[in-house]
Amino acid sequence: MQQELDRLWRQAQAFEAQGDFAQARTQYEAILAIAPRQPVVHLRLSDIAQREGRYRDARNAALAAADIVRDMRRWEVLPFATLRLLAFDERDRVRELILGADWSQPALLSQAVVLSQHLWLIDEPEHALRLLDTAQQRARPHPMIEYSRANALRNSGRLKEATDALERAIALAPNDALAHWTLAYHEKADPPGRRIARVRAALDANAHEPLAKAHLHYALFKELEDAGEDAAAFSELEAGARLMRAQLRYDAQAEAAGIDALRALPAVAPPPTGEAFAAHVPIFVVGMPRTGTTVLERILGNHPHVASAGELNAFVHALSEAGDLFVSSPPTADMVARLREVDMTVVGREYLARTQRRYGAKTHLVDKTPLNVFHAGWIARALPQAKILCMVREPVDACFSNFKEMFSGDAYAYSYDLAELAGHALRFGDLVAHWERTLPGRFMTVSYEAMVSDPSSTAKAAMEFCGLSFEASAVDITRNTTSSSTASSSQVREAIHARGIGAWRRHADALAPLIDRLERTDRG
Repeated sequence: MQQELDRLWRQAQAFEAQGDFAQARTQYEAILAIAPRQPVVHLRLSDIAQREGRYRDARNAALAAADIVRDMRRWEVLPFATLRLLAFDERDRVRELILGADWSQPALLSQAVVLSQHLWLIDEPEHALRLLDTAQQRARPHPMIEYSRANALRNSGRLKEATDALERAIALAPNDALAHWTLAYHEKADPPGRRIARVRAALDANAHEPLAKAHLHYALFKELEDAGEDAAAFSELEAGARLMRAQLRYDAQAEAAGIDALRALPAVAPPPTGEAFAAHVPIFVVGMPRTGTTVLERILGNHPHVASAGELNAFVHALSEAGDLFVSSPPTADMVARLREVDMTVVGREYLARTQRRYGAKTHLVDKTPLNVFHAGWIARALPQAKILCMVREPVDACFSNFKEMFSGDAYAYSYDLAELAGHALRFGDLVAHWERTLPGRFMTVSYEAMVSDPSSTAKAAMEFCGLSFEASAVDITRNTTSSSTASSSQVREAIHARGIGAWRRHADALAPLIDRLERTDRG
């Protein structure tokens, strides 16, 4: 039997390598017909189903793999199973799987860095730290352990400890690009410029590694800007952005077509006057990234009746489950057409099922996922009780805040080219205006500039829009001790400030093409 299984596996792998996923799927299914408890085979089937656009089959195969890993104690496969579960935002399953595993097993401890990353990605930094401590007891000091520890500490708000962990990571691996980049954005050097020479040395050492080079160019941008060397800083930023853009796929025309299809969606009637709120009220905080969405989330999260879920992907996955397709953000025009045929009440039930546990005893839940701005029309139809708060920021500031951020994975691919960034920002503005017109009583814009200059008035308006009484003390976001795994996880531990307003002016000459495109469109 083993010989036959080996033969089928080799054939399946060969078909995958050739891109013949239908034949590969047939071979993998033949393996499961002989030996059904093969978690790696289920994971391969999940990946193939995703490539073929079959959401439900992909998710079910991932869940099956996770169950087998748990039942058979296949800890060497655990990080592959949890990574696959994260692709479906199965956070509770990831948590249960890792916390229920045997942490004394070498096969698990050897994967502690990856598993700890999965834990802090689902806002479980304290468990991530506990796992790293367990692994550290049986291993020599390792830079990746320190780096993962630093991220968990940042998410927990333990900023000084995070700095120390990043410094230890760099001491162990002086050319580690991720550690230099994270430290640069986590905390300013004291004195400014102190770290520039060692980042340059790491850049020289990574001359043939494009992704590492990109991280180090971004690190140099931040270190040089903090030291007041603006021209040199922007040069490094441009170099990093070019490297990132070369590695990512982005189709501006497809994005425009998808947003046009969203703007063709009809209006949704406003909620009835005096409408009684449901037991559970989702509050979606959306917008372009780096425009104050996390600050607004933390203000709302300070309210006694509000729980905060961080950046969930639960709604887009509820859409995907109901429509049996992988919905992108923004969706393509074809996706919008298919979603028009989906029963949105089914989507709403799926979303509430995925988020119910997060309310606890609270009545409202903040879901702060900026990309949900593209799904506001579906949210209003699927969840009539939901409220959508959209952050808007002065366009040049918003664009610059995106351009100077190196996002994880392939997120926000538009942000690495100034022309594409301007085009995206303009389409975003058009879509927001459409939602304001067509989702009355359900969608409200919140000005970043107003929020940082007069947080109390802004918070009052947002809370009342969500059916909440005003809590003046909520604007002190330093009171909010919940974990944060966003790009601004270090910055949101500070009190609200207005230092970001007009930050682009330091680089006005270099940003002239972006500014001209935005202003020309406004004039036209």
